[in-house]
Amino acid sequence: MRILVTGATGAIGKEIASALAREGHNIVLACRDTSKAVALADMLRQRHGSDISVVELDLSDSLSVREAAQAVAKDGIDALVNNAGVMNKSFRQDADGHENTLNVNYYNTRLLTELLIPHMPKSAHIIFTTSATRRWFPFQKISGEIHENDFSRMKAYALSKKLITAYAACLAEKLESRGIYVNCTDPGVVDTPMLRMGKWFDSLTDIFFRPFCLSPEKGARGALNALDSDISGLIFKSPTGIAKITCREKLYAFIRSTI
Repeated sequence: MRILVTGATGAIGKEIASALAREGHNIVLACRDTSKAVALADMLRQRHGSDISVVELDLSDSLSVREAAQAVAKDGIDALVNNAGVMNKSFRQDADGHENTLNVNYYNTRLLTELLIPHMPKSAHIIFTTSATRRWFPFQKISGEIHENDFSRMKAYALSKKLITAYAACLAEKLESRGIYVNCTDPGVVDTPMLRMGKWFDSLTDIFFRPFCLSPEKGARGALNALDSDISGLIFKSPTGIAKITCREKLYAFIRSTI
């Protein structure tokens, strides 16, 4: 299989790419920092002899997304693992006019997916990364935007995950007739730099909470299990566990009206 992994140089992405390389897949590492991606690709080739390539992808920039999709589409793609994500500390709008967390985690992840779908064969896989935080955003606020006066780090992140999860549910339904499997992975609470909130309690978190987090290797397990699935519309929880993708009807209708 030729598999595109976004955010492949991050803690979880690196574990996903490494596991897929061990299995002998053709991997495309899609990353903003291509120097890190090239170093990872070299390491995986040396260890596993797999076919590894690199494509530059900045999910905060829709032009970069289009260029990356065009480069990847030339040879087709059998699976897309949308692993990349951000949780920004402060409000910032991208050139596309969206708040950066929403742009990376939802809008441009969705754009990349829709650009690649026409180049996917039957039985292809599309994986989206969700989070339990999607349940935290107030149910009555169904919106595709978050504004500066209403911004908080966790609220923006939670909204982005709520939107991408609902999109996955709608896309699974839409692509059923094409035989393309669409699922989510929920890595759980993983020991990654994203846990640092830049607050006074970070040092206490490191002592009392971080030791109980999942390792990146275990956090990657849900995505790998999803790639082995022949069923759509599920959330694969790390390291084990499966649940059906669910979202409130208003949110489902909101997303469905846009695809």
